[in-house]
Amino acid sequence: MFSMCSTAAGTKPPRTGIEKVVTAKPALITALKEAIAHCNGAYDAMTDQKGSTETVPFVFGPTPRLSVLYFVVTHTYEHYGNLVTYMRLKNIVPPSSEPARP
Repeated sequence: MFSMCSTAAGTKPPRTGIEKVVTAKPALITALKEAIAHCNGAYDAMTDQKGSTETVPFVFGPTPRLSVLYFVVTHTYEHYGNLVTYMRLKNIVPPSSEPARP
């Protein structure tokens, strides 16, 4: 998230290599919250003009900034899908499947 949102924003990622050094659950939760906040900043700063007409180097070649942010969303959902599978294997009801609270 740090890398992709930074690419969309045209900035350097504030953190790198998290997957190699952060292993404790509390530190992972902190890193995830920081990544989400970083991406929220990229979304908030995006304009229609910047998002649709400016391209940035990305995995697939020059890509509109907004398409990079769209990729972040879809990629995150893919990871959530994997987590749901693991939760169900452990007999945990995923948050998205819990009944709505009144």
